[in-house]
Amino acid sequence: MTIKKINIPNARLTEGQWYTFRVLKVVSLAEDEAWFVMEDPNGYKILLPKGFYEDYGFAPGQSVSCRVDKINCNGRMFLEPEHPHYKEGQIYDFALERKGHRKNIINQDERFFIVRDVFHHTWKVRTYDAALWENPPVRIPCKVKRIKKGKLFLVVAGEEVKHPDLQPGRLYVFTIADEMLNPDDGQRYYILEDASGNKHLLRKKYYHHYGFRKGQQITCRVDKFASEGYYLLEPEHPCYAPGNTYSFAVDRVEELVFTDGFAQKVLVLTDCFGEEVKVFVDEETAACYQDKGQARALVQRIRKSRLEVELMAALT
Repeated sequence: MTIKKINIPNARLTEGQWYTFRVLKVVSLAEDEAWFVMEDPNGYKILLPKGFYEDYGFAPGQSVSCRVDKINCNGRMFLEPEHPHYKEGQIYDFALERKGHRKNIINQDERFFIVRDVFHHTWKVRTYDAALWENPPVRIPCKVKRIKKGKLFLVVAGEEVKHPDLQPGRLYVFTIADEMLNPDDGQRYYILEDASGNKHLLRKKYYHHYGFRKGQQITCRVDKFASEGYYLLEPEHPCYAPGNTYSFAVDRVEELVFTDGFAQKVLVLTDCFGEEVKVFVDEETAACYQDKGQARALVQRIRKSRLEVELMAALT
């Protein structure tokens, strides 16, 4: 089996860690598409989309603290610069612009505030406190749950834990009641109904291959309650369950070659649907599986239908 080499246009850093980058310049790769050219601590360059961070005040020569937000299975790295004014997990007062009320996609009464940050950007914050919504103060204390692409994900302080009818980490049976387009994000969702008649959202694009249909009962694990106001659900996979070991077909071995010379071998498996499952491996393990047709692996986690696995001892 030939090892496929893939050149990665950045150095190898650690996902979730913070590093100091230097802003070198701004470049335009297409019309209305500007990027900051960032230099990492090892002197290698990576692009950061300028449009998300116009208000951050970045200038050539400036040092900026960035979190490596994600490194995908192909080695591409995504950065999230430190916000000039807000930190995740902290509570701040935001100016109240207005309040609103609507029926959302799952026909729930939804009360919300529109608040304004220091850059005069407005953000929608859902509230479950009817009394607060009726008589809100001029400034609403909100916890910053997450910052991604410069966007603030906020919850009203003290309202982080709501809807105790479903518990994170547990499995529940839901019925697929409908399928709808959500005008908030333009994505299609399955509308799931729990045993109490409450409705929940499940983004369809991750589960096309599961063959779900209206009226079907499915079992889902509750991952957590999201700041957007709904549970994140993970349906049981048709073929695999976390904690169990399975045989997978070995498709190929890749070698990710980073700009700093670091090379990472990747064993590419395929699951029961023919979807790729990528596992970082060392040189010895890559050589062991290079000419094998099967590998046994423990399924550690399933998220958005994608498997995260750990290789077991090589088959002899």
